[in-house]
Amino acid sequence: MERRSGESRQHYATVSCGYTAMKKQERSLLFFKGQSGFSLIELMVAITIGFIVVLAVSYLYLGSNQVFRATDNMSRLQENARYALDNMARHVRMTGYIGCGNLQNMTVTVIANAPAEGITTANAVSGLDYVSPAAAIGGITRPAGDTISIRGMFREGVPVTEDGQPSNANLKIADNRYGFAQGDVLTVTNCTHADTFKVTNNPGAATLPGVVNITTLTHANSTNTGNRLGKYGTDAIVSRIDQYSYFVGVNPASKRALFRSGPTSADAPVELADNVEDMQIEYGVDTNGDSAADSYLTATSVGADWDKVVTARIHLLMASAENNVASSAQRYVFNGATVTATDRRLYQVFTTTVGLRNRLP
Repeated sequence: MERRSGESRQHYATVSCGYTAMKKQERSLLFFKGQSGFSLIELMVAITIGFIVVLAVSYLYLGSNQVFRATDNMSRLQENARYALDNMARHVRMTGYIGCGNLQNMTVTVIANAPAEGITTANAVSGLDYVSPAAAIGGITRPAGDTISIRGMFREGVPVTEDGQPSNANLKIADNRYGFAQGDVLTVTNCTHADTFKVTNNPGAATLPGVVNITTLTHANSTNTGNRLGKYGTDAIVSRIDQYSYFVGVNPASKRALFRSGPTSADAPVELADNVEDMQIEYGVDTNGDSAADSYLTATSVGADWDKVVTARIHLLMASAENNVASSAQRYVFNGATVTATDRRLYQVFTTTVGLRNRLP
């Protein structure tokens, strides 16, 4: 009996130990099962951190995009200003050019019938201050800005090929590279004289420069006051006296832009640069004959003294192509006044002073 009793006790102990081990295993499994995944608080913290990261990245993106827009618009604004001023400066600088002679020391004889005009020191450069409402130029509305007009030989002249006589009504030139046609008003000049006449024949088709194709130009009484020119030889050239005018107009996109009209009244104005909001021009006037500007005046104040103008100071007010680029409405100084913009475009004023080369020493 004792043996059996011992066996029973041993069996009971074994069962008890197994039961205890199973309980521990169950508790262990329950513990790990309760800790799997994330708690609600952990999820909320993770979402909050993710949201903050997304906000930070979005802020950086929007900020860099705005910086890019501002930089891009300013670059385009400055590029437009440089192009506009370079074009204007090139023509203004050559105002009054008439070959190797100086317009201040020679007289241009006009034999072409009116309304043809020659070139003089009084009409080589002229301007108009803006007055609202301003007359349109070539069908282009002018919302603001002064106008400047210049005259001169802006193209290389065609050489005269033979010595002529005052009694000869024909003029022979090397070629017809510029396509001179019947009715054109041309000027022949050497270093001391110049004559402006109207072509009365058909010179023929245009030819390439450098290809010798002797072309005859006639200037009969039918459209000229006479058919005789001064004596010109192979030292003379023939070219057009062109006139260009620069002004601010409204382009087809309803934006303000810089336009150039010319070289003849029949030519439609050409848009040079957009987003030119305004243009003001002052003229340097030489009052004591030393070929230097003594004062800068508006076109109205110059009056009849255009032959004394030796420089032109051009001010352009440029704006960016896009709105909502600046963080707030910009303030700028233009034409002596401080202005607050009505939008959030970028604005910048550009100024250049151009000497009239043919009036300087």
